Amino acid sequence: MAAQKNTNRIGLGLILAAAFLLRLVGLGSSELLFDEALYSFRSIGWLDYLESSVQTTPIQWLADSNLPGWQKLSFHDHPPLFFLIQRMFFGVSGDSLLASRLPSAIFGVAFVYLIYLVARKLFASDAPGLFAALTAAVSLAHVSVSRLAMMESVLFFFVLLNIHCFLKLLDGQKHWLMFGLTLGLAFLTKYIAILLIPTYLVFLMVHRRDVLKNSKLYLALIVSVLIFSPVIIYNIYSYKTFGHFDLQFAYLLNQKTPWPVDGFGGKTQDPFSKIGENLTSVFSWPFLAISLAGLILIFWKKELRKRLSLILISFLFITLLLTRTGSAIRFVSLYVMPFSFLAAAIFLFLWDKKPKVTGAILAIFVVHELFFTAKTVFLNPPDYGVAKLDKYLDSVFESGRSAAIPSHPNPHLDKVIQGYAAKTPVRLAQPTGIIYDDDIATGPMLWLFSRRQYYHAIPIMKSSQFQEMTENKTIGQLKNFDLYFVKTETASPVNPIRATDYAEQIEELLTADGQKPVEIIKNGSAETAFKVYKFSVQ
Repeated sequence: MAAQKNTNRIGLGLILAAAFLLRLVGLGSSELLFDEALYSFRSIGWLDYLESSVQTTPIQWLADSNLPGWQKLSFHDHPPLFFLIQRMFFGVSGDSLLASRLPSAIFGVAFVYLIYLVARKLFASDAPGLFAALTAAVSLAHVSVSRLAMMESVLFFFVLLNIHCFLKLLDGQKHWLMFGLTLGLAFLTKYIAILLIPTYLVFLMVHRRDVLKNSKLYLALIVSVLIFSPVIIYNIYSYKTFGHFDLQFAYLLNQKTPWPVDGFGGKTQDPFSKIGENLTSVFSWPFLAISLAGLILIFWKKELRKRLSLILISFLFITLLLTRTGSAIRFVSLYVMPFSFLAAAIFLFLWDKKPKVTGAILAIFVVHELFFTAKTVFLNPPDYGVAKLDKYLDSVFESGRSAAIPSHPNPHLDKVIQGYAAKTPVRLAQPTGIIYDDDIATGPMLWLFSRRQYYHAIPIMKSSQFQEMTENKTIGQLKNFDLYFVKTETASPVNPIRATDYAEQIEELLTADGQKPVEIIKNGSAETAFKVYKFSVQ
């Protein structure tokens, strides 16, 4: 028995080591993807602002007023916990891509350990815990969300932690407080954690009606509401002040808002009808086949069906949720939880029958999953040139700024700039600023340029603003500045809605003056993504 425990500990240690490596290696040099910048930019300064005239925020609506305290309790489109965790990491190690993703990676590794604990409890055995943890550790669905500065990895952790606490609550009333705390933290991470409520309700009505009569369950729910109260207070005051709740609740309740709500969210971009395509993007066919085999096995074996009924119910409600939210890859990745338990069920069944054969099958499966994951994450990762340009700009400004400090017409935003200017050392002798192409996509724009304007106090302007200064003959304000002009190319991540020719006009002027790019940034296909010119106004 002792020898088996040691073997299990070694196996778990190796699984966690693999999970760590898959989630941490090259984390800071990977490309900026999806909505990473939309979260990270705001987390740095706890600033609910997106540099957008479409998705505006209270900071813009209240430009001529003092910002009320409730505005700091949450964000206009998401609850605050992920932003808070990211902000803590930025506070320790600075605003880098690595720091932005570390929370997801760390919570991702912790998730693998949690899935081991939950599976061990559900099956009352170590082996299925190891099978589930191994499956999750190498799954592309989970590795990918654990390498992104987005909410999903932290959400999955708190959802699974709350399931673990719920299972403990079923064993004894003393765990009610942790159940309530973790349920509130899950809600405070992302609203789709609401799927836990119907999952638990159905499970208790079918299997444990006695718990529904226990006052400790309702005390736990009260605790979860208290944890979630910053969002409740934010939305009460938002409704009083603006006549609507935050973006997510406004969308749910079909409220009239300043935002084109119908244009937001995964349902518009990836409707439920695309679930098959998106599932196979992050789950391999062998993974899906093994999960399906586990599902069939559970319906065949009454004892297994009873043990995993909570997982089956969660699978049902995840699916129902996706019909509402859409099947974006970040949402279908939720299936990694039930799929890992289903895979553990089939591996355990086979192990009891033919351990050697099962070991060989498991080894082949793990190797395949490692290759499937590595192919996307390491061998052929997305590369649009944004991370490379970020690194280049870091080398230009040397973690500092010049003596020139930008200003902003919005007093709240100007206060942010001046505050960070006082903290940022002057490293460049010459006044230095950046001009960027209006066409660049929102995410790269926020990370590359807005972040440097608000948090590094570097003068930044769009090409259109530079052209306007030229036409108004106010360009002399930039005399003696070293100006870095960043122009997007056909391989750049651009926003097609903002197609303009301002950057082309500036490039024509520079090339006519004999200027050549000081840096050419290429994407992963060796195509030119960005050109960087350096010039001064005479």
